[in-house]
Amino acid sequence: MSLNYLKRCWAEIDLNALDSNINAIRDLCPDKEMIGIVKANAYGHSDAICAGEMFRLGIRRFAVSNIHEAERIRSIIGDINCFLLVFGYIKEENFEQIKELNITVTFGSVEFARRLNEFAREKNIKIQGHIAFDTGMSRVGIRSREEADLILGLSNIEVTGMYTHFAVSDEPDEDNRKYTMAQYDRLMELSKGYGLPVHCQNSGAVCYHTQMRSDYIRPGIMPYGLSPNPKAESKAALKQIMTLKSVVDQIKIMPKGTDISYGRTYTADSRQTIAIVPVGYADGYSRRLSNRAVVAVNGVLCPIRGRICMDQMMVDVTNADAKIGDEVLLYSGEYRETSIDYIADLLDTINYEIVCNVSARVPKVAVRSGKVVEVINER
Repeated sequence: MSLNYLKRCWAEIDLNALDSNINAIRDLCPDKEMIGIVKANAYGHSDAICAGEMFRLGIRRFAVSNIHEAERIRSIIGDINCFLLVFGYIKEENFEQIKELNITVTFGSVEFARRLNEFAREKNIKIQGHIAFDTGMSRVGIRSREEADLILGLSNIEVTGMYTHFAVSDEPDEDNRKYTMAQYDRLMELSKGYGLPVHCQNSGAVCYHTQMRSDYIRPGIMPYGLSPNPKAESKAALKQIMTLKSVVDQIKIMPKGTDISYGRTYTADSRQTIAIVPVGYADGYSRRLSNRAVVAVNGVLCPIRGRICMDQMMVDVTNADAKIGDEVLLYSGEYRETSIDYIADLLDTINYEIVCNVSARVPKVAVRSGKVVEVINER
């Protein structure tokens, strides 16, 4: 296995932090089995790295968004018997793969379940799945026991679980707590008497509604060291597992009055030492951080000057004693101003979007106890 990668922009994934986060989640819900949510390339962190590590830690249930992600996870963990739930819609042209990959599908409508049943009857097979109830998210799911009974009555469909998804479980104020509990109560009402496993606790519910009864938990963002609501207190001590890094590629001395980057949006107000850093919006570092964010060089927070380009940006390292080859921390838990949560606030978005936007051309580098143990070059 090659540990080589292009050191222009890369994301280090701290396996020790991932392990710590999973243990913290298990401590919050010790009586419930965890489903590892590894959709969207493990929220931008590399499904190859994170699913593999979760499997090593004893997680035997996983969930993804679609059939292609399911195929990847099967190849990564190498266990065809591991529970693997697909949340999203599956096209008829991919029905054959359901059995091949031993997938648990989501029955989000009676119509979809009927089409699957027709396929399964023709192939003389059974297709397993979980019924999704829409209890207030207004997304995927059925809304009544009558619909559930129709699905359960299909000859070649085997329902092995039921679940819902909460809309505001990450908002612990009284009004949103009541809404979440109403969703939970509705799930309990809809699933009552079927004798099937039930799951509903996403990251918000794991943090703020630990009293809920369920068989499994689905903490999506938490294993990656990010809170579903960074502004609310949580009992989980999480550690950001991603550090996005680059290097100083070139250094220039810019006289006062020099315009920097596209659009001339920044003019040096003094003599400045400017580092060219080979990372840009094509790597997932947002152009909207131009003239707003800071990065860390040699322990010094350095402001971005001018517009971030597709592949490069300019940074004021006047006070950082920088030299060519020095590491640049773009996302790092070492400093508040480079944390993923802080960057999300700057962009008026959520931490989920920040990490999911790290592009495929950025190598993902797994690190354990400071040592590189795996490199995933997606492009």
